[in-house]
Amino acid sequence: MFRFVVGAVALAGVAFGQTARGARFEVISINPVEGGPGMTIGIQNPTPNGFTTTAGVWQLLSFAYGPSSAAWSAAAWQLTEMRNEPGWVHEQVYAIDARVPQTDRTAWQNQDPHTHDLLRLALRVMLEERFKLAAHQEPAKRTIFELVAGKRGPRLKSADLKAPLPDGVKLQSGGVMTGIGPRGQQGWNFHAATMQDLADMMIQVYFDGPVRDRTGLTGRYDFQTLRIPTPGENHGFAYDVSGLGLELRRGTENRPVLVIDHIEKPSPN
Repeated sequence: MFRFVVGAVALAGVAFGQTARGARFEVISINPVEGGPGMTIGIQNPTPNGFTTTAGVWQLLSFAYGPSSAAWSAAAWQLTEMRNEPGWVHEQVYAIDARVPQTDRTAWQNQDPHTHDLLRLALRVMLEERFKLAAHQEPAKRTIFELVAGKRGPRLKSADLKAPLPDGVKLQSGGVMTGIGPRGQQGWNFHAATMQDLADMMIQVYFDGPVRDRTGLTGRYDFQTLRIPTPGENHGFAYDVSGLGLELRRGTENRPVLVIDHIEKPSPN
């Protein structure tokens, strides 16, 4: 089984199909690799001089052409829906080593560490040139889950922002979550976390739709979420947030679908 590395993505102010001026790789090495147990695949952070990763083609497409709204964060790019893609897009993994020109490295190194706008744009150029990608977007109504305050209001403990944080999984906000049981198999303790952090974590469970923070809560809190089994549900388990005075409800939103018109396997180099 692969282990997936998840990056935080939001590409604000860049229209679909727009390519980069100055955000492109000068040298790119792309080579197919055989996946196997224990291999880490996914979108890594950019390096000071470019980008090095081992990733599936669907991950590259999702990251480069996925949601562009700032409302999408953390793992949400994984929910990018595609149509008309060939089967190998979900099977083939490539090792990629790319470098940006010396003249672009100052801008590259100063790109937003959360949105990685220049990396996404450079990947678009790479996919269009090396994979011969042609694609477009179509609007569609899709499922979401909304995290909201319960009828009696939230029951959350405000975090002491002066207290040191424990070692654990660093969250987008700068808070931390620590596992209850091996690798969080029983749940998670959140420390100085936001409601967006909670929504981001739950995205990894509710794969049939992203989780949106609709609580209106802007503070940082210490709280605990426990995994609970959900027999018959397609994801197998959920997180109980009722003890926090919160609810998760199903909704819909308009969200574009990425339609692949053409894509080819690149020649290895």
